[in-house]
Amino acid sequence: MAEYLDRTHELERRGALAESLRDILTILNSNRPLDEVLDYIVERAATLLEADGVGVYRLEVKDGLLSTQTSRGLDVDFVAGMEIPVSGGVVGQTVLKGKPLVLSRVADIIPNALEQMPAPSQQRLLTSLVETYSSVLAVPLIVKDELYGAITLYYHQPRELSDDDVELAMAFSDQAALAIENARLIDQAEEAAVAAERSRLARELHDAVTQTLFSASLIAEVLPRLWESNPEEGRRRLAELRRLTRGALAEMRTLLLELRPTALVEAEIGELLRQLADAATSTAGMPVELSVEGDCRLPPDVQIAIYRVAQEALNNVARHAHAARAQLELVCRGAEISLSIADDGSGFDRQAVGSESLGLGIMRERAEAIGAVLDIQSRPNEGTRVTLVWSESRKE
Repeated sequence: MAEYLDRTHELERRGALAESLRDILTILNSNRPLDEVLDYIVERAATLLEADGVGVYRLEVKDGLLSTQTSRGLDVDFVAGMEIPVSGGVVGQTVLKGKPLVLSRVADIIPNALEQMPAPSQQRLLTSLVETYSSVLAVPLIVKDELYGAITLYYHQPRELSDDDVELAMAFSDQAALAIENARLIDQAEEAAVAAERSRLARELHDAVTQTLFSASLIAEVLPRLWESNPEEGRRRLAELRRLTRGALAEMRTLLLELRPTALVEAEIGELLRQLADAATSTAGMPVELSVEGDCRLPPDVQIAIYRVAQEALNNVARHAHAARAQLELVCRGAEISLSIADDGSGFDRQAVGSESLGLGIMRERAEAIGAVLDIQSRPNEGTRVTLVWSESRKE
């Protein structure tokens, strides 16, 4: 009968383990923060291994110390202040040997561990730990063949820990390693995305602002001599110099906004559109008239979408339209917002231009994301008009 009960208990525990591992994988696939995943792993390890305390320790290779990354059931002061030398204690031995260690009597580690901790405060914390727990199971935490640290389970009462207990603890260690590696990959992907975005901005800075400033510097060099020989031409060049420097400033501000995306919702939409208009004026060498009507206080997602659509449309005007002038208009009437970008340039045949050409697909996606209606009207040699209309009533 006792054997039957033991077997039943073991089957139940293995079933609970399988369910826990499945839940952990679900959390991993949801890309939740690492600390949240490790907290869940620690909670499940404590439950299934019937531990009174669990700690995940991380090795700081430079200092040779182990610090607590997350825990359950351990004293707050111990978690906050304890730094375990890798050369001493059961956790340190687990890390050094890279193998699980079982200690039935925690008090056995005291003489050696205290020698490794000259600081009185650390000795007090270790002594308190020994007085609280009787048995310990520690397993190494290895991430992609790299020794990351250890997971340690503590028991108030003396406990005979079996090979199955060790195997179960190692299963949780493997899941923790997977969570840590997953977090690293996410960080690397984010860093790569940031690096790519910064490279793009650097290219735009070089292509746009640098060229504009170079043109301005050439005009500034010849302007004194030109003014003496031909004042009328000098005044024309001075106006051009003013336009170039104003445009370069607008382009620089636009790029700085890209580096700090929150600024797109912090600034007034009218000021953002003015910077786009000034930048387009400088790039295309044509005037872009801006008109903002009404009290345009927009929801953050709507403001960003309007800014991006205006930006893409003005980029098309500057690069492809060969226009003499353009108009940028924003009208805010109650719950309805209307954005219009029009030019008198070469236009295009909408039947011959794909939806992804000229950034049309991007503008449509921006509009759809906020529930707005985007209309693009254009004919060869008759210019282009892009209109976006958003209404609070259509938000849902």
